[in-house]
Amino acid sequence: MSDLEHIIRSIVRDELAKVANEPQDEYLTTAEAATFAKVTEGTIRRWARSGRLTTHRAGRVVRVRRSDLADLLRTTTSPNMSPEAMAARDFG
Repeated sequence: MSDLEHIIRSIVRDELAKVANEPQDEYLTTAEAATFAKVTEGTIRRWARSGRLTTHRAGRVVRVRRSDLADLLRTTTSPNMSPEAMAARDFG
């Protein structure tokens, strides 16, 4: 093996090790997402139907990425507004 091949293999191994140690984005059920956001499952489903929250489907199974939900909560709530108040504001 040439020196260049050895260097490239070393770099690739190091990069793969970094990726393997990074936390993976978790997919939540609607129930888990509701618990995380402290709202009802119906609110999660309404956010998804309205396009405010991206969902991922595999047949009838619906999942929500934790980071997508956290981003929604971060950008749509004010420091003085709870998720429950936001749901009441948006859905009456």
